[in-house]
Amino acid sequence: MSNTVSASTLVLAAIRERVAALHTATEPESAPAVDDVPAGTGSEAGSDLGADGGSSVTVPAAEDETPDDEPVRAAGGPDGPGGPDVERLAEALADLDAVLTGFASLIEGGELPALRAELSWARSTVEEARALDGTIELLEDLVEDLDPSLRQGPVEARIGIVVTARAAERRDAVTAMLARPEWTSLVAHADQLVLTAPISGRKPKNAPRVLARALADADAAAREAAAAAVPDTEGADRAGATRLDPVAAAAHTVAATARVARGVLGKQARRLGDAAAALATTTEECRRSGSVTHWLVDLADLAHRAGEPSFSYGVLHAEATARREAADEALAGAVTAYTRPKLRKWLADAS
Repeated sequence: MSNTVSASTLVLAAIRERVAALHTATEPESAPAVDDVPAGTGSEAGSDLGADGGSSVTVPAAEDETPDDEPVRAAGGPDGPGGPDVERLAEALADLDAVLTGFASLIEGGELPALRAELSWARSTVEEARALDGTIELLEDLVEDLDPSLRQGPVEARIGIVVTARAAERRDAVTAMLARPEWTSLVAHADQLVLTAPISGRKPKNAPRVLARALADADAAAREAAAAAVPDTEGADRAGATRLDPVAAAAHTVAATARVARGVLGKQARRLGDAAAALATTTEECRRSGSVTHWLVDLADLAHRAGEPSFSYGVLHAEATARREAADEALAGAVTAYTRPKLRKWLADAS
């Protein structure tokens, strides 16, 4: 393949694929009939919610909010009825951003700086909603595994109220983002990039060197981000999740760059990409488990102010803390595996 396919051809194909995925992710879905949507699933389900990416719960305990029934969930899951597919949209944005970052040195189009700025803006909203989905999933797993004999008070219903409120808030934020002119501009710049952007690296014989250089640059950025973040993970406070964001983004860029290049660079690029993908996954688990611990502290306080027992939240917090510690260890192991010199020593010669 390296003798017949140029780097520019591979990069352009990758951009086209990801722009197409972006369009697919925003296609409208069918909304259920009004009669099928339970009451109380909109943003009115809660108030005064913190804009913190889902790391805390700040819903005041009102008398009419005290749960006495089954858990309350937004219809259709976190995205709500007819809402955007947050997971698919987040993946489309992240994949496009990763390819543009990994091969920025080859893309000469004037739309690139504006598009990357718009992607950063969009991802800040969508990733908050995606992080919330992950937090909710882990929180529900913890509640499901809780021994019934340890449940004191309406734990599931209390969590359901908060989940519904936060899910509606994040869903509405993503929906509002898709209606803004900045989103229209993002899509237009992405389409224009596919149609007109000149991409260097047009000679097939230079493809291995060009692709290896791009992968080496992405790899260097990922190793730098990981080295800076890992000492801060153990016992990190709420700001710790922010320190992990650059690691996840840089690792995803390496994985995406390697995916484009592995047809030319072979199994060594695939191995580096797999290690980067594993690093990104463990980083996400670390952020998610940390977020749940903060949620449970706030939920216990919320229950206490409502006159409900808070013992069960302490049990859940202990389990969440154990998961966070395990995630910290897994992250340290993933960083060690990713930074092994053997994994990338071939890059120096290839680039």
